Amino acid sequence: MLTNKSILITGAGGFIGSHLTETLLENGNQLILIDNFNDYYTGKEEQLNAILNKYDSKNFRLIKGDLLHKKILDGVNSNVEVIFHLAAQAGVRYSLNNAAEVAQNNIVSTVNIFEFGRICNRIEKIVFASSSSVYGNPIYTPLDEEHPKNPISPYAVSKLCGEHYADYYYREYDLPITSLRFYTVYGPRGRPDMAIRKFFEAILKEKEIVIYGDGTQLRDFTHVSDIVNGLILSAEKDNSNGQVFNLGCSNPISVNDLVEKLYAIAQKTKKLKFVEKQKGDVDVTYSNTEKAKKLLAYVPKVQIDQGLKTQFEWQRKILSN
Repeated sequence: MLTNKSILITGAGGFIGSHLTETLLENGNQLILIDNFNDYYTGKEEQLNAILNKYDSKNFRLIKGDLLHKKILDGVNSNVEVIFHLAAQAGVRYSLNNAAEVAQNNIVSTVNIFEFGRICNRIEKIVFASSSSVYGNPIYTPLDEEHPKNPISPYAVSKLCGEHYADYYYREYDLPITSLRFYTVYGPRGRPDMAIRKFFEAILKEKEIVIYGDGTQLRDFTHVSDIVNGLILSAEKDNSNGQVFNLGCSNPISVNDLVEKLYAIAQKTKKLKFVEKQKGDVDVTYSNTEKAKKLLAYVPKVQIDQGLKTQFEWQRKILSN
């Protein structure tokens, strides 16, 4: 576990960023947090402030601003030891209609972070958050890191481009960068556009769940706590420099099976609507995490039934407030 480190987190107000922030503050680190709190979805700033209010303000500094503007990094201490670059314009479907915006946000901000890393005096690790979407539809499963990359959405293209920049800065400047491909992350504080959150919200409001396609598509749902653990492990290990790792649960289930589990947890009657499959959606996500297990000691701990119950309780609580 990282302790007593000077750490920069970009996208600190987001789903994964807020959980990482909380964990690192619990362990006595000094954090610099950056987020532009854009209007892709509301509540991020309030969510992050609720977390920060539990800790001594001496242990963190929050910067509200956009990483597209390099000046935002001028005031960041160059003695930062670890950088977690999580900031990105998320959403596969959103990217289909906003390709230029997604490219600018996700690629330029990443280059700016890597350039900042070059001037840091004590940099030990930069961890770049990529996505399993870089693979596209699989040729074989489970997918290892060497599987061909065939992105089928602008979001996926932007993440693969970030990986190429990470590789470039590692090779040319010896920057200690690690890229992590996340698999269908879920859990408390999940974005409103994420499937599990949307499904639970529909159930709790006694509305029908809308399923794109026939529901047989497989997803490797990975709990946010396991992703946070993988992020921290990758920052601790020197042998992860210049490497790319899958972070998944390696236990995919179909969307139809997921829905069965959700209704069983909520103890509600099923209300389903099937609509046409969406462009950009892959058929299968299924991670081979042997490399992460071997080099990072990454082992996912939260299985889907347990994880869904914690998310349900969180959503039931926020809807009742």
